[in-house]
Amino acid sequence: MRDAGAIGVLAPFVGGTYYGSLTGGVGAAAQSYGRRLIAIQTLDAAADLVVSGGDPAFDAAVAWDHVSGFVALADAVRPEYLARLARAGKPVILVGNTVDGLGLPTVLPDNGAGIRDVVTHLVREHGCRRIAFTGNLAATDIRERYDAYVEILDAYGLEPGVFLPALNNVESGVSWDAADLLRHGRPDALITATDRNAFAALRVLTAAGMRCPDDILLTGFDNLDEASLLRPELATVRQPLEAMSHRAVDLLIDRLAGKDVPPGPYLLPTRFVPRSSCGCTSFAERLPDLAEQDGLRRLGRRLAGVLPAAEADAAARDVRAAEDAAAATAGALLAMAAGDSSRIALAANELQNLLAASPTLETLRVISRAVQEYADGLPAGEVPDTTRVGHGVQAIMMSLGRTHSHVQLADKLHLRSMISINYTLGMALLHRRDVDPRDPSWLGLTPATAGSIALRRPDGELVRTPGWRRHPGPAIPAGPTAIAAFPPVELLDAAEPGETVFVVRAKVGDSDRGWLALVDMVENRVEDGREMVNQCAALLTVGLDLRDQEEQLLREAQSDRLTGLPNRPSFVAALENRLAGERPAVVLFLDLDGFKHVNDSLGHHTGDRLLVGVADRLRDCLRAGDLAARFGGDEFLVLLDDVAPGPELDERVGRIHDAICAPYVLGERVVRVGVSIGSAPCVAGATAQDLLQEADLSMYDVKAARRAAAA
Repeated sequence: MRDAGAIGVLAPFVGGTYYGSLTGGVGAAAQSYGRRLIAIQTLDAAADLVVSGGDPAFDAAVAWDHVSGFVALADAVRPEYLARLARAGKPVILVGNTVDGLGLPTVLPDNGAGIRDVVTHLVREHGCRRIAFTGNLAATDIRERYDAYVEILDAYGLEPGVFLPALNNVESGVSWDAADLLRHGRPDALITATDRNAFAALRVLTAAGMRCPDDILLTGFDNLDEASLLRPELATVRQPLEAMSHRAVDLLIDRLAGKDVPPGPYLLPTRFVPRSSCGCTSFAERLPDLAEQDGLRRLGRRLAGVLPAAEADAAARDVRAAEDAAAATAGALLAMAAGDSSRIALAANELQNLLAASPTLETLRVISRAVQEYADGLPAGEVPDTTRVGHGVQAIMMSLGRTHSHVQLADKLHLRSMISINYTLGMALLHRRDVDPRDPSWLGLTPATAGSIALRRPDGELVRTPGWRRHPGPAIPAGPTAIAAFPPVELLDAAEPGETVFVVRAKVGDSDRGWLALVDMVENRVEDGREMVNQCAALLTVGLDLRDQEEQLLREAQSDRLTGLPNRPSFVAALENRLAGERPAVVLFLDLDGFKHVNDSLGHHTGDRLLVGVADRLRDCLRAGDLAARFGGDEFLVLLDDVAPGPELDERVGRIHDAICAPYVLGERVVRVGVSIGSAPCVAGATAQDLLQEADLSMYDVKAARRAAAA
């Protein structure tokens, strides 16, 4: 598969309800072409969930050596990055937004049609005349929705209502209040550009005492799972995320095959989902009216309506699947009326396939009511036993209910597992000292099956640590790496069919530690930016920061802050360890002569610079195994390893003496000091304190002898 070249996904987040669904769809389509997927996150680990059309400052050529072409999701990279890809011969297909001037093929939901459906519904079904709009127009897809809003209102002879700018496309983007909404009178309805904007808008309306839908109607866009769980249920527009992903991969494969692929845009149909927030009766109460009189055809249309919007070919397949499910259901209920229950399981299975395509409570409710509607509409003269039909409906509903309950339970267990894994990871990387963040084997605490870490050196170069894999296979080696070659091919080969290779920058705030790559399944059941791979990269970064901080604190606790030499406690600890050895050693005690005069006459700043100079010269005099420390004030300690009293020691002491006594150039001044050096050989049975005291006394003897000679 590697020879065919991987397909890359560039996404602000590599998981979550929106980007994860798109990434998963790209992965499934890539696999159908025999290609693996490398999903590259362009926002830093643990980035805030704010997608506002502001392109992230991402410029790394991640995995370029492995990727033949890219699918770039909305808000992933700047136009300059896309232009670099083009110059490098890497074809790109855009998904979700457009970029002017590059002529790139673009796959989009039909934003305009979706908003036109919303406005048409509000005007025709609910008589709305004043319709407000809120959204962040910096994002190209939001701008398309707003332009369609203005266009369709004009077609109805209506003026646009109040426009309320949003800071971004999520809840935090709604910074306006009810007074802003009502500045020209109360509108009949408010269209929000995204569901998350709508969630926040509903809170603003509620806080202002405005009830929805009694006082104002509200719609969103995206059809997130939460939309059907709100009270009131949020009317919204469903995007064909899976169809968008598959179309993007189809276009990319055509480009890689040398086919001409026009820029597009390639629009995929959206579908308006009316709910109680726009004044429509909740699906929990009744289904929308249909003009279709034939019961079987009406059931087929009901069932087709629960499926995600798709392109023409896929839509036709969906219609056929819905019609097949309707026929199986009708046949099973009629057979049940005659006492034959053998076809109930087949009907339930066909309906479960539809439910699996959109596994929401709303889908289950629509299917259930549609089947009941069909059963209620069966002519009494054609049904031998209506009681048996009722039992058949009940059997089908119980089967669907069990299936949905299993899905809900699986989701619940999955989320509970994610919480547990996050806790365990946090404890391991942030608390346990036996876990080294640089060793990716801690990924064994997660569902990942392989991992590799590339850490950034101070000079900016990347170095891989040894990789990790859950299953037997070739080792994932350590070593220097270019970002274009990361992740290593051994990690790519560890990915099984259905798995994705994820790459996330290990960067939190100003701390940029490098990159984390791991192999796992796409996560689309949690918020964007909160999926496991993001948590892993964030915890890796913070874990490395904590280890560095601890090491820094330890160095500071063991070092003299001014000179950087070990301090007295650190020297004593090293001396005690040395006393347990067998090689000879000598402790030197050094006291500067004339330092007080320099300090008093030239100032403490000059005195400090002099002490730093003395420390530097001491370092230059040491061999491997030796140790110098600052005892305090103008006193220093030296441990000379593998030396005993005699000519060699005298030569070493003389060299240290001459080095310290040489002139020091401190700014515009030349300063000289002397030094008195005492010594104490390490002998069996002596303690560190004994040796320090002996060397100290020896130093005073040297100082006294010099004074006597001078007198």
